[in-house]
Amino acid sequence: MRKTLVMMWIAALLTPSAALAATLQNTDSQSYQLEISPFDGPPSYYPIIQNAQVEICFHGCKMTLVSTGQTVTVNPNDAVVIDSGVMRVTAGD
Repeated sequence: MRKTLVMMWIAALLTPSAALAATLQNTDSQSYQLEISPFDGPPSYYPIIQNAQVEICFHGCKMTLVSTGQTVTVNPNDAVVIDSGVMRVTAGD
């Protein structure tokens, strides 16, 4: 019994934890170009189609809406909503 508990404890420590990611939702009926600048790498550009919802920025990032230049800082587990061409960030847990 004791050996089983020790093995379960070791297995729990070695199991990778779930990655946290920010959620990005575009509620508009138009697409946007988004520049993603991760804290640990070079920026990339992504098209965000209308009414899309994706997980993004697994380690945090800066998001810039190319059409307006609006920039927000996003941490893992935050929620970002694009509504009427404006990004709004809600802090996660």
